[in-house]
Amino acid sequence: MKNYKFKTLKIFASDEWLANRTREYRTVYDKSELSYVSAELAFYNKMFDEADWEANICLKAFSMINGEKKEICSQDEKRMVRIDENVVYINKGWGTASPGSFWLEGEFLWEAYIDDELVGSKTFHVEDAGHVSLASNPYFDLKSIRFFTGDYNAVNSENKTYLRKINVHTTQYLYVEFTGINRLAKSWNCEIVFNWYNAAGLLKARIERFRKVPAAIPDELIVFNEGWGNDIPGTWKDSNYRLEVTFMDCVIAILHLETGEEDEEGDVSIEHVPHALIANTATPAEPEESLDMQIMKLDQLVGLEELKKEIKDHIAYLNFIKLRQERGLKDTDTINLHSVFVGNPGTGKTTVVKRLGQIYKSMGLLSKGHVKEVDRSHLIGEYIGQTAPKVKKALEEAKGGILFIDEAYALSREGDDSKDFGKEAIEVLIKEMSDGTKDIAIMYAGYPREMENFLKSNPGLKSRIGNYFHFEDFTPDELHSIAVKAAMDRHVVMTDDANLYLAEQLMEGFRNRDNTFGNARYVISLVEEAKMNLGLRLMKRPDLKDVSKEVLSTIERDDIELVFRQRDKKKYHITINEKLLQSAMDELNSLVGIDNIKNEINELVKLIRFYNDIGKDVLNKFSLHTVFLGNPGTGKTTVARIMGKIFKALGLLERGHMIELDKQGLVAGFVGQTAIKTDEKIKDAKGGVLFIDEAYSLSEGNDFGREAIETLLKRMEDMRGNFAVIAAGYTEPMTRFLESNPGLKSRFDRSYTFKDYTIDELLKIAMNLIQTEKMKMDADAEVFLKGYITNMYQARDKFFGNAREIRKLVQDIIQYQNLRLASMDKAQRTKELLDTITMEDLAHLKVEDGKRKGLGFKY
Repeated sequence: MKNYKFKTLKIFASDEWLANRTREYRTVYDKSELSYVSAELAFYNKMFDEADWEANICLKAFSMINGEKKEICSQDEKRMVRIDENVVYINKGWGTASPGSFWLEGEFLWEAYIDDELVGSKTFHVEDAGHVSLASNPYFDLKSIRFFTGDYNAVNSENKTYLRKINVHTTQYLYVEFTGINRLAKSWNCEIVFNWYNAAGLLKARIERFRKVPAAIPDELIVFNEGWGNDIPGTWKDSNYRLEVTFMDCVIAILHLETGEEDEEGDVSIEHVPHALIANTATPAEPEESLDMQIMKLDQLVGLEELKKEIKDHIAYLNFIKLRQERGLKDTDTINLHSVFVGNPGTGKTTVVKRLGQIYKSMGLLSKGHVKEVDRSHLIGEYIGQTAPKVKKALEEAKGGILFIDEAYALSREGDDSKDFGKEAIEVLIKEMSDGTKDIAIMYAGYPREMENFLKSNPGLKSRIGNYFHFEDFTPDELHSIAVKAAMDRHVVMTDDANLYLAEQLMEGFRNRDNTFGNARYVISLVEEAKMNLGLRLMKRPDLKDVSKEVLSTIERDDIELVFRQRDKKKYHITINEKLLQSAMDELNSLVGIDNIKNEINELVKLIRFYNDIGKDVLNKFSLHTVFLGNPGTGKTTVARIMGKIFKALGLLERGHMIELDKQGLVAGFVGQTAIKTDEKIKDAKGGVLFIDEAYSLSEGNDFGREAIETLLKRMEDMRGNFAVIAAGYTEPMTRFLESNPGLKSRFDRSYTFKDYTIDELLKIAMNLIQTEKMKMDADAEVFLKGYITNMYQARDKFFGNAREIRKLVQDIIQYQNLRLASMDKAQRTKELLDTITMEDLAHLKVEDGKRKGLGFKY
């Protein structure tokens, strides 16, 4: 008899948990929204309340090509099904962190196996039309939503009466007629969800519908007629119902329907549907602006005086070259719009690029003047052959305007060129700049030093770029002017006192800035937060109705001071959790041996107690990265778990949990995935311990281990104090590992050496394990065991498992004792016999020529 009964296999792509441990399950997605796609297997535990049992779970994903399955991934898990689990849930996902890069258009299939038996399958579809949002729906235009009632077959009636109010006494089934105008010239899969809510906001009905929509025909409608109710009237009796229609994880329509004593004909007012969701009407074109007007707007930007002069000179020279060409003069100079923008964040690069697009259009150098903004994720593919098409698509979409590549230096990774597709992207861009269409300007932006390295990454790159613009950080006065303008744009003003305080803080921020300083972006966020504080302060006033417009629009000093107080890291005085600390220290001290490590940890506890006494904050103030050196079975993993608890108890870490993994837990199989995978594990370990066993294997071989090390190094420094990395392994390989990268050794603050256990320590471990099983050894057995362990110790090699070997030995002995007692009559099994290990249970252990023989349970 099977221990399980299949329940469901569902698909989801969002990592957000919803009520009742559900997810946002779907079967149709657009590729632009997909990073990871997961399958959730649920099955009933038929051994519920009887016994634990182990299940071998396998979830496989396939792409479906002409009806043939091509395996994408196979994920296995040995799952212990607990006695108290009624329904068991297993989640497995596959993909990459970059949306639109892995799951491409097509049909896919998840299959679920339990103990090698196929128990369920689920198909899902990926389309490629574009992201659906409140402002845009590239799939269809919403035409109408109307309601009618009737019996079970009313949907087939030709004489429908549309209602804006329904009779609670006579309504059997309530139907919604949903119509849209197909926008796609190809067939596609459509999944729409209709959710009915009552006046209390409780879910009344949920209707999920899937349909294959054929390629668009002019004026062709997509029609859904969906009903809910009962043959006996009375299902619909609330005073007001709300219908929400969801498509591609976006609510595309919300309507309210009233109920009463009688039906009322008519359509529900279209005002109840968000206007942006009704149809995609063309945005009225903005009136063309003259070149002088464009330059005047450029002049109005705060600061950037040197840059504005450079741009004006650039425009004047372009006009000069253009004039010479119009007069038929030959010229070695050509009009080259390709540019590099260097500067820190928030210095106005994107704003100036957009202005240049319109200026070039006014000059007749570009036909559209729009800006297509991309970064590495939009241009680089995950697999061979994907990058060039992505770059060409971006160039096609930017034709007539500007392709603006932000953080362009990310296309070129130092020392990693053969394994990264950024090089291919750069080559396609260079070819376009050399002999592609002239109706495009490619502009690269990023930090100064990084952009310098980027330009050196390909010999042909620098020579194709005609213009270099440097964006200086804004001065404190310019930052303050930006703040004043930002306040005006948001229809608020600041008091003189607030202005003075803000100016002082901006000066301080400017002095302490680094290359991540946000400049204008930082200032604008300050103003927005101050406006929010203004609102929160006024909403607490009892005389709110009598407050003047002036008061409603005036930011005071307290509103801005609160912004900076909120931005300053909160100071936590976390007292030591004495109960948890005592428990963890007792656990540590109960371990055999490792006195050197116990002493160091005791010293750390003393130091933290001292800091607590003098009121010094310790949270995130200590670097806890540690190297564990030693042979197998010397307690490295056990101590790492205990240290996580100790760090939490002392207030050094917030959670104290441990994420345990090895090389395979950090390294992925494809270019670009290792950094993502490593980052995810670090996020999981935040507030706790990331334990990397056999860490030296990351520096061995020619795979992506080096990328994992580089990612780890950066996070160990950037998140110093937020988590602890414990790297463990054999002493000699770990020494080579620490020397394999100049930054590795400096990131680890301490090193603990786990020595091989002595003979007496190994015997003590064995006796402790036996005691844990509530058993004991008689005198002869104990003498023999010590001799056997002595022989084990003397015959050991560098792979000797220490405590691990002892654990296996004790398990073996106990199994022999159990087998001996199993052959006895039940009446003869006294408690003393059940609890005692004798020489008979060790008789299978033989010693020959100084080597141990016969270890292992034999039937």
